[in-house]
Order: sequence, then structure tokens, then C-alpha cells
Amino acid sequence: MGLEEISREAVLAAIAEHDNVGAGRFERMQGLARASRYVVMHEGGEYDAKALVMSAHRSVVGTDLDAADYGAAEEKLVARLGRIGFEFRNIETHRLAVGGEGFGEIPGVPEGTTFVNRRDAFDRGVHKQLQAGISGTGETGAKSIVVSGGYSDDKDFGDEIIYTGHGGRGKSGKQVEDQRFTASGNAALVTSSTTGEPVRVIRGADKKSTYAPDSGLRYDGLYRVAEAWRQPGADGFMVCQFRMMKMTVGTIVAGEPQTQALMPIPVGNDAPVRIATKVQRLVRSTQVVNYVKKVHDDVCQTCGVRLEIGDRAYSEGAHIRGLGRPHHGPDVYSNVLCLCPNCHVLFDYGAMVISVDMKVLVHGDVVGELRQHVDHKIDAEHLDYHREHYS
Repeated sequence: MGLEEISREAVLAAIAEHDNVGAGRFERMQGLARASRYVVMHEGGEYDAKALVMSAHRSVVGTDLDAADYGAAEEKLVARLGRIGFEFRNIETHRLAVGGEGFGEIPGVPEGTTFVNRRDAFDRGVHKQLQAGISGTGETGAKSIVVSGGYSDDKDFGDEIIYTGHGGRGKSGKQVEDQRFTASGNAALVTSSTTGEPVRVIRGADKKSTYAPDSGLRYDGLYRVAEAWRQPGADGFMVCQFRMMKMTVGTIVAGEPQTQALMPIPVGNDAPVRIATKVQRLVRSTQVVNYVKKVHDDVCQTCGVRLEIGDRAYSEGAHIRGLGRPHHGPDVYSNVLCLCPNCHVLFDYGAMVISVDMKVLVHGDVVGELRQHVDHKIDAEHLDYHREHYS
């Protein structure tokens, strides 16, 4: 007696038992050494396919499922589940197709889902850290963060969060030394700022925040890391800060049938659509930027390149001190540089800074001198601000 003896009712009973005792305990009860590559999707939940089959088989037949019934191929297990009406998917190929393991939305956990505690959020796969506020690595990026008011420099505006990195705190909870971007969690968020990968935001109970839940934790959707910088914190030490902006998530397009390819082909969108959203944005003066670009004849002030497209030149206006919170830089010509696209990216992400004596430094090395013009006076205070916050 083998897989064909397993009924839909027995699998549903196994799902009920799973929900009653919890995923971890249920899988241990089945003696699983490692999780299956497949999950069964049922009424918004996800269940280890192998654990369900083993439990269902034991309840129907009265004995443990013999490895000879399915060999090394888990596909036999899910094939049986499919024949009795269950949906399933391969975890590995799905994660590759949607952008990497553990990134983005977690199936079955919609925005607004609440959790009793960190362990609950951990078990659901939303935040795979029981203590640290940042989950991820400098190599791959950040997968999720917990916002709970743990740092006095945090600021929560709802769809925009100024999030403080980790490190440098003493036993009292106060900062006792500077934070650094090289710390694992901070490095993960810096990587996310360049890759653009979405980061799950989980808010914890915080009486000081009108956006936090009253108790436990709540998954509040995907955010992108729009900016990263360092500045003096409330305790006088340098802290790493990250501007997190809420992302609008569109409709998920159903996947195509699985192929035998080593890597799954990502599902695209044959007919991208526009959606209406309500946003607030800063109104920038195009006259200010155009003036600076014209003064320099579209020549990059840091590398001297003048991009030409046909009979026209192209350059970009880069604000030295960022507009809007928390930088509140002015939209005036003395706070703008004329840069090529490459140098603009380096400057915005802090890989490029301008020294006090107007030397251009990239990754700490002097590569030239800032080109200046008599009709474009640059405010040294803005350069100081940029250098102090990003270098």
C-alpha cells in the first residue's frame, strides 16, 4: 500500500493538525530531516508537501510511508496531491522567478497580516531574525526590517520611513560609538539601495507612532531603500540612516507552465498597464537646473565628459544637499552640480564626494578637481553636508 491510498480527506486532516500544532512541531512529528522542495497551497496557507503526505499516509494505512514508494523523487508525492485536487509549487524555482530567495512578498501573507511576536513572524517567513531588526546580507541585500521605535533617530511618516541602522549601542540602549555601513544589516540596506530589491517592512508596537499596531507586529508591505547616509544621532555619535519609501504593488501575473530549464524563465507582462495612484512630490525648479547646465555647457563638473546625442548635449542637475526631509536642502543654483549620468549616480550614493579644497574623490581616491565657473557659485556648506553624510 502506497501513495495511491492517500485520500483528499486525509490530507485535509493533516492540514488541520498542522494548523493546530504549528509548522515546526508538525514537521518534527513526521520525522523530517529537511523541508520539501514543494509546498501545498490551501486557503491562503502553505504546507510542506512531504510532511502532509507522510501524515496522511500514516492516518490511512497505519504505517509510515516507505521511501520505496517515492524514491528520491518528491515529484511523485506532489503528483498524487495534484490528482486529488491540491495545488502546489516548487519553492526553489518560484523564488528564482520572483527575484531571489526570501525577497518580496511572502505567498499567503498579505499586507496587514499580524503576528503575536517575533517567533510568529519568523515561522511565517516574513522576518527571519528573532532579535536583529534587519534580515539580509551585504552580498544579497535586505529582505525585511522591523520598525519598532528602538532607535531615537527613527522617524515614521507612514509611506516614508527614516530608518536607523544597527550597531554602536551599549547595554543601556544608548549609542556609545559610531555606526558603520560595513555592519552586516547596514550593508544589506546599502546593497538594496543600489539593486532596487523591495524590502518587507514589519512594524512593531510603539506607543510613539500613530502607524504602529497596538500590540505584536504587523506586515505593512514593500518599501524601497531610496537613500542611505550617515549623520550625527541624538546621542552625538554617527548613525546610518535609510530613507524607505512605500512601493505600489500591482497585480501578480499568473506563471507560465514550468519548463525543464535549469533556471525558470521569469514571467513578464505582454501588455503593461498604468494604474492611478495618489502621491505627493516636491516641486523642483527646472529653471535652476537648466541654468547650471547651460553655464557649464553640459560638461560634467567632476569628470569633464560632455555627452552628445546627435546635435544636442545631455547632462543632469544633481542637488548637493537633498531636497525634502530629512535633508531639507534648498532648490537654488548654489546647491546644484552639473554632472554626467555616471557621476550623478556615484555622487548620490556617496561613492563620490568633493573635498574642502574642491578635489573630486571616488571611493576615497582623488580622481581630479571640481570644475567651477565664475557664474556658478557653489555653497561650500552644502558640499560639507554631503561629505559628512555620505563619505
